[in-house]
Amino acid sequence: MKIVLIVITLVAVAALFIFCKHQQTFTADNLPTLQLRWGTGGGIVGKETTLTLLENGQIFKQGFKGEATEVGKIKAKVAKSLIKKAEMLELGKREFNHPGNIYSFLEYQEGDMISRITWGDQAYTVDADVQALFDQLNSLLRKE
Repeated sequence: MKIVLIVITLVAVAALFIFCKHQQTFTADNLPTLQLRWGTGGGIVGKETTLTLLENGQIFKQGFKGEATEVGKIKAKVAKSLIKKAEMLELGKREFNHPGNIYSFLEYQEGDMISRITWGDQAYTVDADVQALFDQLNSLLRKE
């Protein structure tokens, strides 16, 4: 009876290892080509801060000096949902480039294709759905 329990336990453990999907972890030097980026920039020195969300949930931050560092991680399911929202916004089809002295941006990259919209000029208002996604992305780091 003990042998049967041991065999069943070993089979169950082996099944867990086989069926569990391992998420690849990326480094700042080795990012995948599918990325959702957002951030702010401008001001007197023209400083731009970029945050990058990957499908596996990793979040990287690149500041003024250009060095990217991992600043957080969310569930992959949530990350994929946010990236899907960005795809549905069809940023590549939107021509919206109205930065002010201080501006915000949302950028979607898939392979060699990069789509970016920029807003901040008070005379032009970005669509509410774009602003909502931007706000949702910014809230990711505040929850930690």
